[in-house]
Amino acid sequence: MSGVRPLRAGIIAAGRGDRLRNGAAILKPLVPVGGRPLIDHVIDSIGDAGASSVCIIINEDSVAVRDHVSAARRPLTIRWVVESTPSSMHSFLRVLETVADGEDQRPVLISTVDTVAPHGAYRRFVADAEGLHERPSNGEHGASTPAVVLAVTKVTDDEKPLLVKMAGHAVVALGDAAAPSSWATAGYYLVSPVILREADAARRDGVSALRAFFSRLLARGYPIAAVTVPPSIDVDRPADVEAAEDLLKRVAL
Repeated sequence: MSGVRPLRAGIIAAGRGDRLRNGAAILKPLVPVGGRPLIDHVIDSIGDAGASSVCIIINEDSVAVRDHVSAARRPLTIRWVVESTPSSMHSFLRVLETVADGEDQRPVLISTVDTVAPHGAYRRFVADAEGLHERPSNGEHGASTPAVVLAVTKVTDDEKPLLVKMAGHAVVALGDAAAPSSWATAGYYLVSPVILREADAARRDGVSALRAFFSRLLARGYPIAAVTVPPSIDVDRPADVEAAEDLLKRVAL
């Protein structure tokens, strides 16, 4: 995959982040963690994973994020989607549609902007996830090429973790159907453009949350796999900033 042609990537940064901002004027992607904005941490992680280009979606009130990112010289080609989408699923699909143009069915690395992970975590995830894509598809449970590979980590102090139940690498249940489980999604994924076949129907049916879209894919027979990764922090609340800074200090791969 990335050894043949460069990895493509996307970042979902269109949410308002009201809980994290807590009335402050600063935009969520620009909230500092360890002295650097959230979005810089994610761009660095994606670049370290081998991506040559990244599509970033922001809402129409967040052009300052684009200005910040564009002001720095970066080794990645950056494309922008400026759109106030109604939900996380819509943002996710817009990024994938923008990146996966044409007939190229290579998987795309997509991350939320509020995921803080140790250095090297994304790179190791991509290597392990691409290994699953390279396995022969023989129709056995868990052996077919995954439509989505989830990065999963041990459940932490996340308010609403998306629980994951696995059989080997194969995901067999998500959300409430996976309870009890000690595993939850970490906020980044390797996604095949094949799932765009479900995009229009999901929008028409009123699916909004990304977690609901993943559950829908699983229910419709799309193989979803999981790769375990080191602990990460989903920065949604002011207290999460301190936890993320502590994680970056403590965890080294």
